[in-house]
Amino acid sequence: MKIREIHHDFINLSNGIKLAYRAWLPVNAEQNPVPAILEYLPYRKNDGTVVRDELTMPATAKHGYACIRVDIRGTGESDGLFDDEYSEQELSDGELVIDWLSRQVWCDGNVGMVGISWGGFNSLQLAYRQPPALKTIITICSTTDRFNEDIHYAGGCLLNDNLDWAAFFWAYAQARCPDPRLVGENWKQQWLHRLNNMPLLADKWLSESSKNQYWRHGSVNEDFSKIKIPVYAISGWADAYRNSVFDLLENLQSPCKGLIGPWAHKYPNIAYPGPKIDYVKESVRWWDKWLKGIENHIMAEPKLHYYLMDSVEPCTDYSYRTGRWQSEQQWPSSTISYQHLLLEDSTLVTKPQVEQATVEIDSPGSTGQMAGKLMVGIGYSGEFPGNQQLDDNNSASFDTLTLNDAFNIVGQPLLTLAVASDQTDANVIARLCDIHPNGQSTLITYCVLNLKHHSADQQPKPITVGQYYNVQLQLHHIAYQVPAGHKIRVSISNNYWPLIWPTPIKNKLTLALEQCCLMLPNKQHLIPTNNPALADVSGSDLYLGEEIRAGKSTKSIDANQKTGTLLTTTDIDYGCYFHPSCETKIDFTVKQILSIHPNRPNSAKSKSYFNVSMEQGDVITSLKGQYEMTSTVEYYAIRVKWQAYIEKTCVFEKDFDQQIVR
Repeated sequence: MKIREIHHDFINLSNGIKLAYRAWLPVNAEQNPVPAILEYLPYRKNDGTVVRDELTMPATAKHGYACIRVDIRGTGESDGLFDDEYSEQELSDGELVIDWLSRQVWCDGNVGMVGISWGGFNSLQLAYRQPPALKTIITICSTTDRFNEDIHYAGGCLLNDNLDWAAFFWAYAQARCPDPRLVGENWKQQWLHRLNNMPLLADKWLSESSKNQYWRHGSVNEDFSKIKIPVYAISGWADAYRNSVFDLLENLQSPCKGLIGPWAHKYPNIAYPGPKIDYVKESVRWWDKWLKGIENHIMAEPKLHYYLMDSVEPCTDYSYRTGRWQSEQQWPSSTISYQHLLLEDSTLVTKPQVEQATVEIDSPGSTGQMAGKLMVGIGYSGEFPGNQQLDDNNSASFDTLTLNDAFNIVGQPLLTLAVASDQTDANVIARLCDIHPNGQSTLITYCVLNLKHHSADQQPKPITVGQYYNVQLQLHHIAYQVPAGHKIRVSISNNYWPLIWPTPIKNKLTLALEQCCLMLPNKQHLIPTNNPALADVSGSDLYLGEEIRAGKSTKSIDANQKTGTLLTTTDIDYGCYFHPSCETKIDFTVKQILSIHPNRPNSAKSKSYFNVSMEQGDVITSLKGQYEMTSTVEYYAIRVKWQAYIEKTCVFEKDFDQQIVR
């Protein structure tokens, strides 16, 4: 089917705001209207998501769909001011966009939404709001719970990525200049108006440290029954948001399917590690069923397809993971059973062997240095967890005997602990690892919990020193085969830097082992899938534009022999590329320095530097940003500097020096 492109135009919303969009649709859509598929993002449709858009959207449009990429208010070429992620403003505008799409001459009135990360979030949130024209969504690498399963907090623990994300988003989307060739001669005034009025997101996110109304807004797990349309949920085992696929499968009353590959935070046709799949083929099957009413029996297939990964030695980079695609007719699955293992004297046993005891946990503040990045897929390399041996040694670790048979861990491991703290603030971290015969330790999955959030309502409660709390840590879902000859280890620590920010006071934990238990989900009989869309399509190179300088990254971890401070330095060079379709050159680099002293939690420091340069026709603009975060017992402190340039002239500068009560 022949298609045409609308490279740039505006949607005039009824509230007076104009949102910029790009579209691909069949050439005869005005005569034969087709369903519309919306992706609604702040990531600049003209030059931000250009690579993946031009790969996926035209290919989808050829199957008889109008594919529309819309910039959120105050980003890209859209007018107005951006206020926050998933705000009422964003979602209200989104409802108007869906209505506008349904009324276009080339649309048959049916609208679907698709998106990864931000677009996966707001597609779920708009489904929750039930705009009449929205008939179905595909949500990729998204979350149902904005407080516990997003990039800001996890289990009540402050994630280092909270600051990282605020800084990255400012440089990547929030502060970049709209294209002067598309918005006209007032581009400079529009850009400066944005810069002078944009919020410091890190301040806002740090201030909201419990699951209050701020985070409940946009968390669809507040009431799953409000989502009444079909949902296809997709993610990857290397993605931080994979739990939401299972959350949706278990709780939606509307039709729902799930797909989990070995992937990081990327679309399945461009993701790593491989194998990649034919995402367009799989998504079109879904759109055909729910937007065109074509009976292709997709809903008669198993409810969940997932990739069972083979054991692998630890490595901070993977291009491909060996394994096999599996299926489950329903989820939760009756074919998966739990093996109960008791924690006892550094071992995991099925029956008590010795008199139960207590174990003290006093992990150095540097424990977690091999954790890898929370959001694998945003950088370039070195982001996966490395060999866990050092972190295991700094934790309370418990091993099974050497396995006689392979053990397929499929689902969500559950760790029940009776734990006490010698301070009123403490974190608990659990990691599940594959121990190889040579002693190397590969991270399988993990969980973090702020002990103040131990209660079922997830609201922070005071910790009584010395009191035992019964908590259940729900480790992230996983599908991983531990081979015969290996061991399975669970390691428990009270620090996990730099993934989470340390507690304000150094503390020790005590476990009452008699009340501790690990439940491992076990899939004994494998059920292969025969979905042809899941055939491996790895090997094809992704066109990133005309390469002026290739992207790369380097990471070093060094301990200062005099001070004992651990220094982690990461340099990410996203490269310099020229994109022919928008005639724009972009150069983007990031440097991050993280430091901590193992015995002083308030020595923790995160510092980042961002540099962006853009050539849009004859206009050259650039951004420089610096973000720094430290803490005391009572406060978080963030210091930020923003600068914007036209050519070499600084046209905007703003400094922040904020203290936020912990």
